[in-house]
Amino acid sequence: MKLYPALGISAGDVVAFVGAGGKSSAIIAVAGELVGDGLTAIAAPTTKMQVGEAERVGRVVIAGEEGWLGRLKESVASSGAAAVGSGYLSKGRIGGLGLEEVAPLGSIADVVLVEADGARRRPLKGTAEHEPAIPRGTTLVVAVANIGVLGKPATGEHIHRPEVFARLTGLSSGQSVTPRAFARALSGGSLARVPSGARSAVLITGVSPGRSMSDAAVVTRELWRQGVGKIVFASLPAEGPVQVWVP
Repeated sequence: MKLYPALGISAGDVVAFVGAGGKSSAIIAVAGELVGDGLTAIAAPTTKMQVGEAERVGRVVIAGEEGWLGRLKESVASSGAAAVGSGYLSKGRIGGLGLEEVAPLGSIADVVLVEADGARRRPLKGTAEHEPAIPRGTTLVVAVANIGVLGKPATGEHIHRPEVFARLTGLSSGQSVTPRAFARALSGGSLARVPSGARSAVLITGVSPGRSMSDAAVVTRELWRQGVGKIVFASLPAEGPVQVWVP
């Protein structure tokens, strides 16, 4: 099973990846699958994205530079995928586009994949009031989190914005992350601001047959209780072909 159809992604979608624990890996994987199936894709962050990860999607084009739109169209036409940002930043990153600048890219590629949230490489996060940066025209929001955080202490080592996570889930700093808290961080945080008319899904990463899959199944039951419908498991960010399961 491939990741993009499991998530319900199809031509015409603008997909905002939010949360933590594998957004960039998911974008890279989905872009590769789309191109392999004869579709085209553009990766376009509204926050920030590592240059090296953007380059794994395709050529990086900087919006606003002279001739950038032509280069973007050429890159998509020649290789099937490209990435676009607002400029090169420190720490090897590209800046995000404005929330109004993303949807028009759908006239260039079949699918636009948006990194719409930041998590500082943590597997789970508390979502602040100003987050995520979901662009206009988004048709699907995918909330991402890594199952490996389950049972770990709810501190800044494992959770981005642990104080927000604590308010949202009721866990005190240092308490172990429970399946209910994991699910609540997604349903009440990452998915709390899905635009009207947009679809939503949860992507649980770090899953493989065995303990992690059992843990993900427990979280899934909590997510169902909290009203989340579509849930997908993936082996990301492990190297090699992406394994995908739908519970």
